[in-house]
Amino acid sequence: MDFDWPGCKNDLAKDIHDTLKARENFMLRLTGSSKLMYWRRYLVDWLALTCQKYRLNSNAQHLAVCLYDRFTDQFQLGVEDLQMLVLCCLLVASKFEEREEKIPKFKILMDHLQWNLNAAEYMTMEIRLLSAFEWDIGFPTASHFKEYYMQVALGTRDLHAGQPLTNREQVYMYLEKNVSYFLEVSLQDQAFLVFKPSLITASCVAASRICLHIAPTWTVELHKVTNFAWHHLVPCIEILLRLHDEDRRAMHGNGSSSHVSGSLSIAHQQVLNSTGSTPVTSPVPPLPFTSDNQRNQHMPTTIPTGRYNRGYLV
Repeated sequence: MDFDWPGCKNDLAKDIHDTLKARENFMLRLTGSSKLMYWRRYLVDWLALTCQKYRLNSNAQHLAVCLYDRFTDQFQLGVEDLQMLVLCCLLVASKFEEREEKIPKFKILMDHLQWNLNAAEYMTMEIRLLSAFEWDIGFPTASHFKEYYMQVALGTRDLHAGQPLTNREQVYMYLEKNVSYFLEVSLQDQAFLVFKPSLITASCVAASRICLHIAPTWTVELHKVTNFAWHHLVPCIEILLRLHDEDRRAMHGNGSSSHVSGSLSIAHQQVLNSTGSTPVTSPVPPLPFTSDNQRNQHMPTTIPTGRYNRGYLV
């Protein structure tokens, strides 16, 4: 499903979008009842960092998280099997979304990660994962809608701080980076599991326009292309902006002296991560545990609220 979107005015692009929207309507709702939900944040961190290291596209990353969420939501799994499952989700998603030459090799991953996983056991898990979805893993994710919605994310009559846009290319660059940032936010937090992928993407566009002080926040063209009115997006946007504010406070709390705001100035471009990518370090869960007693000894009574710096804040 890794392809370049035709122009949004193109009938083919609209057909692709409508097909993805129809498919997401048939996806089973996640219950969020998995007993392994505690570990989700750490494993999503690991997937983000590994995708960055091997230069896998965002579709592969989002699909890997989608497979993990849907499998653990439906099936019971021991903590000791999580390493194998998350690795399987990564490789299966890579095979589906990436060119063959970019797919990480199992042996290379094992050498790099220094995980003691058996290739035969991996194949068993891969068959189990694919069989669980009847070999149909073409799930639409928020990442799949991004390029289509970005074509209308910046309107011809948009204003910045009440003034006409003087450098549309620069504004679009900032807007795209912020949308990528918010898509990372949506992967991290389990609160987004209740929203449809297309609604998450549309909300990421709206939240980015809010942070960059672009008016109006939601245009007629965005409404027409996404099929979402403003009131559909508000619950998701509120969560995105709350988590965005937490990231800003965490960044300033870590001793950062750089002022970060919605300004489009060159000075702010210099203090932000120009790639919009994830960082190079992240907490890794101490897996596997051999027993529930060992697991409980390592698990705090409350889940940590801090999340890694996703690389791009406004």
